[in-house]
Amino acid sequence: MRWIVIFGLTAASLAACGGKKSSTTTPGDGDGTGAGPVITAQTLLGWGITGYDPESSTPRTDVFLEVTDHHGQTQSHPLGDVAAPCAPGAGNADDIITTLFCAKDGTGAEYRAVYRGGDEIIVLRRWVSPGDDPGDIELSFQEISRVPVPAGSKVKPAS
Repeated sequence: MRWIVIFGLTAASLAACGGKKSSTTTPGDGDGTGAGPVITAQTLLGWGITGYDPESSTPRTDVFLEVTDHHGQTQSHPLGDVAAPCAPGAGNADDIITTLFCAKDGTGAEYRAVYRGGDEIIVLRRWVSPGDDPGDIELSFQEISRVPVPAGSKVKPAS
């Protein structure tokens, strides 16, 4: 009985002295707001191209902008067709996310997907011809579509 009383008193005195406590909190930034991490939606852009057959009497490529959201769902946005084969290209690492160049014998179209941090992607197209003046290329793009994305998304090219 004595040992039980001694053991009980020892355990009680350790608890009263505080003993060693484990902490489940982590240091914060000190602002006391308790805000959790900011979640940024990620959107991936790519080009869908189908249908070009050089053996066809009228070879044409159907062009789509493929948009994959942060849930992994992909939507295809048709942009028309062009009478040439197409190849995707890189953007400028600023606001042009990805490009698509479609040409045969110097004739075709060039597409750009542009994002400036808002809530939509702007798709631009210019018609390509052999006599294009390099000084006028930037001015010849026209908006052909706008694709909504979650506001503040991080938009990147699909790999």
